[in-house]
Amino acid sequence: MIKAVFFDWGHVFATFSKDRERKLNAILKPFGFTWKTFHPYWRQFYILRSAGKIKTDKNFENYIQRVTRKNIPVKAIIKNTIEWQFIPKEHIEVVKELKKKYKVGILSNYVEKWMRQVMKNYKIENLFDALIVSSTVGERKPNAIIYYEALKSLKVKAREAVFIADEVSEDLVAASGLGMKTIWLNADWRGWWSKDDKKVLTIYKPDAVIKNLRELTSVIKSIK
Repeated sequence: MIKAVFFDWGHVFATFSKDRERKLNAILKPFGFTWKTFHPYWRQFYILRSAGKIKTDKNFENYIQRVTRKNIPVKAIIKNTIEWQFIPKEHIEVVKELKKKYKVGILSNYVEKWMRQVMKNYKIENLFDALIVSSTVGERKPNAIIYYEALKSLKVKAREAVFIADEVSEDLVAASGLGMKTIWLNADWRGWWSKDDKKVLTIYKPDAVIKNLRELTSVIKSIK
């Protein structure tokens, strides 16, 4: 019996403004970058920041400036990244409905400080029963440690929990391996990982597939 529901954060519970890349390009243009050309620098240090290896935004900025040899305003990019995150009202309502029957948490590779600021902006600081975020745990998915921390936080066994995510290879396969139920959010937006997911889906099947979070309540009831 399902007792707990975990959501991934980015592109699942929270989404991004469609203008995000255009606005990032405007910030980066004076330094000779576009978001596409800057992203490899951002990503390598973002992984370390979200894994808790880089402890502060200031250090995050310093590392990127040192590697690019330009005074790119990384803190401004972080600020705008937070402000451009959008949480649909229907997503909040879905969580409220689920909480009538289940414990509900976030399980995400992200920076908890940034996540909490987004929640504060939307006045939903107390919406979830637990936040399990890689920057605080010190490990990113698919490391088993972060999944065990999630189960421990809501005091449930793996078979009693379901995880909703949009990344199959990085998120759902590991959850299934530990005994959790999995739901793939196969939304229209597909990230850089979609090529890997396509390969993995030839040998792995999640317990359910949805196109939007409105389907969750009925789908979870059908999972055994």
